[in-house]
Amino acid sequence: MEILLTQKWNDFLDKFDVQHKDLYYCEEYVKLYETEEGKAFCAVCYENNAILLMPFIRRQVGDYFDFETAYGYGGLISNIDDGCWIENAIEEMEKFLIQENYVCGFLRFHCLLENAEFCKRHFQVIFDRNTVAINTALPEGEIWSGQITSKNRNMIRKAEKNGLIYKAEYTFDSLEEFIKLYNATMERLGADDFYFFNKQYYYDFVERFKGSAFLGTVRKEEKLIGAALFMHSPIYGHYHLEGSDREYSSLGVNNLLLWKSAVEMHNLGVKEFHLGGGSSSESDNSLLKFKKSFSNNLKKFYIGKWILNEEKYFNLKQAWMKKNPEKVEKYGNLLLCYRY
Repeated sequence: MEILLTQKWNDFLDKFDVQHKDLYYCEEYVKLYETEEGKAFCAVCYENNAILLMPFIRRQVGDYFDFETAYGYGGLISNIDDGCWIENAIEEMEKFLIQENYVCGFLRFHCLLENAEFCKRHFQVIFDRNTVAINTALPEGEIWSGQITSKNRNMIRKAEKNGLIYKAEYTFDSLEEFIKLYNATMERLGADDFYFFNKQYYYDFVERFKGSAFLGTVRKEEKLIGAALFMHSPIYGHYHLEGSDREYSSLGVNNLLLWKSAVEMHNLGVKEFHLGGGSSSESDNSLLKFKKSFSNNLKKFYIGKWILNEEKYFNLKQAWMKKNPEKVEKYGNLLLCYRY
């Protein structure tokens, strides 16, 4: 069994079939989140034709490192379903990361690949919230009548009656307008810095994912009132970033945006269109309720806290708590709390 740490791993990913991987794992996606402090790496364990890999963003902490998976979904994936081999590979990867001076890592697992399951014996895996996926493998009529609630269908009809026009832009002509709309939406919601991106991020996204992404837009006459970035692999589709004008929310902007984008995913041959979850882990969260009006196909989102050097981690956290007592209540439960 060989293990390596690399900044180029697409050749390994090419050996996965489409059901065992997704766009979140490719170099082009993970490297969107590189900064001066954080660089993209991938730990790869392989033996004959079997591969286990995990891309992440690595940061330095003194003479050590920590890591977290990129925005969205990630974690460990394998190109085979041999549970025994995967268990052994995770153990070998853990030994390797310890030798390489890694203190800990924070993982956001992939809801559709269900890759949290084989990690539960190795480190702390925590259920975070439910998410929603539309089964877009069904005929369009069955998606409409079998998954979309009657109230939601009425809102979609209302949006069309109010003259709202949807377009899937593969040329991203409205990107500049979308960036402004997205930022205004995040500011209105009081979102953390985590949800804001510099302008170059969007242009890099478009450049890297042409052919695997589109910008869904909704206009009232000429005005952009709702839009979202969507991306897809051959079988998995994702609702990535979204912005909307609150002034027009009663017209069913987001209802039309997601429905028409689901149809677009269906036409592209996507089997599951993942909408994500709510804005919190609460079961009655309003955003989750809205997404559930598109499907009752719930997925489970897990996070992972992988502590590799307990003594070093304990010392880091204790030093941070002593220096930042006012931040403990808000950030103390986060694995990477000392980064705040």
